[in-house]
Amino acid sequence: MRKIKIITSVALSGAILGGCTTLSAEQAFEDVALTIEERTGQRIDWDQGTDDDLAARAAVDMLLSRPLTLKSATQIALMNNRGLQSTYTELGIAQAGLVQAGLLKNPVFDVSIIDPVEGGLPANLAFGVVFQFIDALYIPLRRRVAASKLEEAKIGVASQVIDHAAAAQSAYIDYVAARQLVELFRQVENSARASLEAAKALREAGNTTELDFETQQSLLTEAKLELAQAEALVVEGREKVNLALGLTGDQTRWSAASRLPSISGVPASTRQIEKRAVEKSLDLEAGRQRLITLAHQYGVDTATSIIPDLEIGLEVEREEAEKEWSRGPTFGLVLPIFDQGRAKRAAAEMQIRKAQDMYWDMAVQIRSSARAIRARLKMARQQVNYYNRAILPQSAKILKATQLNYNAMQSGVFRLLLAKRSQVQAGQRYIQALQAYWQTIVQYKQLMNGRLPSGGAQMGSVQTASAGAESGGH
Repeated sequence: MRKIKIITSVALSGAILGGCTTLSAEQAFEDVALTIEERTGQRIDWDQGTDDDLAARAAVDMLLSRPLTLKSATQIALMNNRGLQSTYTELGIAQAGLVQAGLLKNPVFDVSIIDPVEGGLPANLAFGVVFQFIDALYIPLRRRVAASKLEEAKIGVASQVIDHAAAAQSAYIDYVAARQLVELFRQVENSARASLEAAKALREAGNTTELDFETQQSLLTEAKLELAQAEALVVEGREKVNLALGLTGDQTRWSAASRLPSISGVPASTRQIEKRAVEKSLDLEAGRQRLITLAHQYGVDTATSIIPDLEIGLEVEREEAEKEWSRGPTFGLVLPIFDQGRAKRAAAEMQIRKAQDMYWDMAVQIRSSARAIRARLKMARQQVNYYNRAILPQSAKILKATQLNYNAMQSGVFRLLLAKRSQVQAGQRYIQALQAYWQTIVQYKQLMNGRLPSGGAQMGSVQTASAGAESGGH
């Protein structure tokens, strides 16, 4: 006969469920929001259509009405990106799991109708009610697992927020660097156009050769091509910013600076960077919490494999032939003959061992990343300063002297073009160095905010443009 599973009595239900009766994930989100504010100084908002959410949307519109900065772009990305908003539902899922872990199993009502073999007799009726007595004892264990998973979810969501902030900053830096490259090539085009006009006048006066004139024409053609390529990269970079910030429609009409900020002031402190990175690491915190979850889960697996299921219930039966009701208790016991839970416990132990190894491996990665970022940050700053102090002024002096010699007919047009090419390439490499510095700053802050950067600095926009320029030659 089938048995109806009822976990426990109403009094026991109230005692167990009293600790967690809400499905709302607001408190979990507030914990994440506090973590993000403490680590990044930025605000996050979970848009659920409330009055506060309307105020957050107005704040985004206000930020977009002004030229974007690195800080404001990051804030918009954290408040407006719908993909990031979707990650907050993970808190609700984990909160629901915590509530579910404390719930009792629903009862099942069992009715049996038995027809006697001898014809003409009425059918017998039987009703059975059975509940799993032992299962009620597992509820505190399951709730510990679910509570630890909720903590894992909060760490995971906070990590995704920090990663998205870094991605938005990286996209913004690439976009501004691409705009600065456009400004450089626009100056090159204007200079080439002016040089061509001068060469044309000299050619008409018979003071220059056809080769010199065509060479100047070629310089302008290449300058136009390089400018068009740089402008295309700006369009691509702008769309990456739109994507990171979650912008659409009229929101995409934002403006921003056309040049990256120069390096000034005190450099970012990298003192004890390894120690600080380990202390701040959300990756390690997630690893620790995962070990706690697995430990609690191991307790559940051990208990359920060692202590067999015990079912206790009541059965009521009516014999129609005798017109009498009979009742009595029913018991059910699972016999651990074939499955004694050893495989389940062994798998749980291996999961714990794997999590321990991954935890130590993550610590090694964090320390290595901290050292690498410290080295890159120092090198990037030195390179930018070297370009500012030496290479850019020197290339400008060489071009000026070569231009004077060319005007005095003491040097040919090819030497002049070589000097111009050197100056343009120096400008490109300076923009690349400046971009690399700010991208490394983003990675440094990401690490100090608790997340291991995924890779090296994103240099796609400017490097692509410069590679095309240098390979083409002019």
